[in-house]
Amino acid sequence: MIVTRRISRAAACMTVVGIAAVTAALSAAPADAAPGRSLRVEQVPNVGITVNDNGISGGFVANLAATATTPGTARLTILPWETACRGNLANARAAVTWRNEQTNRTDDAVFPVCRNGKPAPGPDVATGVGRISFTTTIIGRTDQAFTVVPGTGWFYR
Repeated sequence: MIVTRRISRAAACMTVVGIAAVTAALSAAPADAAPGRSLRVEQVPNVGITVNDNGISGGFVANLAATATTPGTARLTILPWETACRGNLANARAAVTWRNEQTNRTDDAVFPVCRNGKPAPGPDVATGVGRISFTTTIIGRTDQAFTVVPGTGWFYR
């Protein structure tokens, strides 16, 4: 059974305006995150192998982590397997290429993966606000680490 009821033109307009406001709010890009907050990063991790004089010496998996710093800026860090910084990635560097999908601004950053046996804090990059897509590559010292599958993904800043 369908019940119909007449409503005033003003009530109908208010309903349409309310629906439009909710739709706009839901489709808007997320606001710039507060400083110090970890950002959710959707990604396929970087996967590779390490070599020494005897051949393949190991492998690695490394994720990108992003933390909000100042407005429109994010600190990028590579988080490899726990033991990798004490072994096969101790002297490796990460190369990250990123792009703000709203502004088309793009840039690169190269930084150490590890410091003193632990993941090193990476650089603060001025990404601007919006969805940031990226690709990561691990660069070994004197060709000792090779990316087999580049990391790729996105986060909102």
